[in-house]
Amino acid sequence: MDYQKRYEANDDGLRFQDLTYVGNFKGMPPVPDGILGDRMMKQRAQSKVLEKVSKEDVLRDQFTIPELNDLNNYLAWNIWDVLVMRATEGASGMIPRQEYEILAFMHEFYRWPEILRMTTDEIGAQGVLDIGASARSEIGTKVNAVHDWCIGAVGFGMGRCGLLALEVIQPDDYIEESNEILKFMQRVLWGKRQDGWILNSQDAYRCRIHEKSLIERLTSQLDRMAPGSAEHESVIKFNAAAELLAFLDHYDCRLGLGDTGPYPLPNGNLLIVRDLFCNEEAFEWSDVCDHETIPHCYTIVLEIDPKVMKLDEIRVNDISTTFTRPKNYIPAIQAAAVFVREKWDTPMGEVYKVPVKELGGRLERIQQATFKLYSKLSRQSRRTLITNGQYVYYIDMILPHLRKAGTYEKACTDYNFWEIDQRVSNYYYDITKRGFAQATVPQKIFSGEGYLPFSEKADRRRSKYFWS
Repeated sequence: MDYQKRYEANDDGLRFQDLTYVGNFKGMPPVPDGILGDRMMKQRAQSKVLEKVSKEDVLRDQFTIPELNDLNNYLAWNIWDVLVMRATEGASGMIPRQEYEILAFMHEFYRWPEILRMTTDEIGAQGVLDIGASARSEIGTKVNAVHDWCIGAVGFGMGRCGLLALEVIQPDDYIEESNEILKFMQRVLWGKRQDGWILNSQDAYRCRIHEKSLIERLTSQLDRMAPGSAEHESVIKFNAAAELLAFLDHYDCRLGLGDTGPYPLPNGNLLIVRDLFCNEEAFEWSDVCDHETIPHCYTIVLEIDPKVMKLDEIRVNDISTTFTRPKNYIPAIQAAAVFVREKWDTPMGEVYKVPVKELGGRLERIQQATFKLYSKLSRQSRRTLITNGQYVYYIDMILPHLRKAGTYEKACTDYNFWEIDQRVSNYYYDITKRGFAQATVPQKIFSGEGYLPFSEKADRRRSKYFWS
């Protein structure tokens, strides 16, 4: 199969987009998307941090300045790689996405370092690796690619980029705090993958993190179904409705979705495991989901025949989203199953399968919850929408890790986790001026120009010592 060529050492992969990336590499050939782009970014690194790293490397307390710059550059390209194909998600007819995102980016960069440091102090560096490893034997867990990636790419990368663009910090400010964020990200991802890589893009966009025993458990419960059959249509409709609710419950963003895979099966087919988080209890607006008895997560397992669709490339990228060429894999779905995890901490032994014949009733409840949530959001003021949206990013991106560590309550009581930093609250009035949220920040993020490097002689202990 052509898609298998993508996993050969010197294969360049396909181009999923025509745009190219420059970032901090002025005067050098631009970098494309995909497998070739990943290889070029690795070749331009000044350290070994983008190669396979050992457990000893991951347990080391800090990155060096060259390592920080290599991570900064790679994450900037990676952000461009995943977001350009999803750029239209940044605009919503109802929710001010770009406004709440930039506020959340900056809030995360300011507040997360001490909370992540406290969590590491509580459980140790090995404990952070163990949080990542927990995802290997679970479905319906938010310790997944998008949340783990967001720690570094969003909290560090985009947060620092936004503050630099607003000109309230300088490139060598908050180096110690940057180290805290990036180390936590590296440890969680390394513990989850356990192959030396940390990001899916480094491994030809594979996120094969689940243990063999879990994959066998899931595949043993798949129901065979012919494309176009009533069962096939029922699963597709259910997937679409649950995905919409998961998206909306997370204020129109991708934190409610999480794919892993592709897992090769003995029959030559591929498995995608999709978590759809339809009811996040941390959000007060999820009460409409409670009213319709919507569980925390539906997991939809799909078996795809690559021969039917003549698959050329498949990517499970670092925001937990599956892309294929050709684009439509729905007719190639040969089997499926839907599982339920009622609460975020429901034991895996209590996760259960929903028979296809029962999806109709659950679909109706999902649709009712979606309608109620749309009705609720449509009555909220712009300020409330922005405030709640930034909570989704700022809280939810590290919420699963704090829950696993047992430090969520301490973060709330001792570190005022749910309070909004006064600086960020003041920025609310600045982000709409001169097109900052709508034009300046997106241009800095998508072009890569805003991810300024740390200077070579910068002190890794440096925080922010001067305001002007």
